[in-house]
Amino acid sequence: MNLHALRIFTSVARLGSITAAANELRLSQPAVTIQIRNLEKELNLKLIESKGRGIQLTTEGQYIYEQGQRLFYLEEQMTEKIKTFITKEEKIQIASSYIPINYVLPPYIAEYKLMKPNVKFFISLGNVKNVEEQLLNYQADFGFVVQGNLEREELNFEKILDIDFYFVAHPLHKLANQTVPLKTLSKEEIVYREKGSATLDLLEAIFYTNDCPLPKVGVQMQGLHESIKVVEAGYGFMLAPSFSVTNSIESQKLARIYIDGVDIKQSLFICTRKNETIEHPFIQFLKEKLDIKC
Repeated sequence: MNLHALRIFTSVARLGSITAAANELRLSQPAVTIQIRNLEKELNLKLIESKGRGIQLTTEGQYIYEQGQRLFYLEEQMTEKIKTFITKEEKIQIASSYIPINYVLPPYIAEYKLMKPNVKFFISLGNVKNVEEQLLNYQADFGFVVQGNLEREELNFEKILDIDFYFVAHPLHKLANQTVPLKTLSKEEIVYREKGSATLDLLEAIFYTNDCPLPKVGVQMQGLHESIKVVEAGYGFMLAPSFSVTNSIESQKLARIYIDGVDIKQSLFICTRKNETIEHPFIQFLKEKLDIKC
């Protein structure tokens, strides 16, 4: 495959315009068009179709674009890695969901950085899907997510610890510090997390598994911290990871609601690509600190 033509095509697909791609690549529009036609001829596939002033990818074009992006991200990662060999400066790119990067990883990142001053950490925050995509696109070296069930053909998910989740409410809430059946919560108003949140998935799984109706939607918030603030202000109750609410419970801004016979946990996973067999030094370091058998 002509990689020069593929690179031009991925630029066109990313920008959605031959004109924009030509400007970015500093090529003429006819030159860009010729390269795309040559690539289509080589592959014997139709990759793009005209759509108004822009372009639209065919199904085949979308696939070639996604794989091309991965290829060039990998090329960029290799270039960066070679630079680290020469300069002795290591660049670590981590993709993480909210809980790991806010409540688990910071002390280990700080200790590793103090041990190895030449290491530079670059950390991006996203949901589980974002983390997976960054790994598949070689935009991150590895990732961390909190989720119940994970399965992706191209990725490994290795559990490193379990995280407790609590139902919490304002201390003046009628259920604060009580132990109640789960069905009792079905009658109360809850602060829901946004769609796509692992915590929302967990909440729904808890009630469905125990054959209980979901609680009433009182407020739906995007973000864990923002949701906690609403409950601390006195409205409703919520499900939250223990890391995020322990201080608020100790300072009596929040109180737990204990559920009879239900112990709620989710696992923290390290995510890596299956085609990479050498374990990253930071992952080795983290496992040693957490006393995880390799």
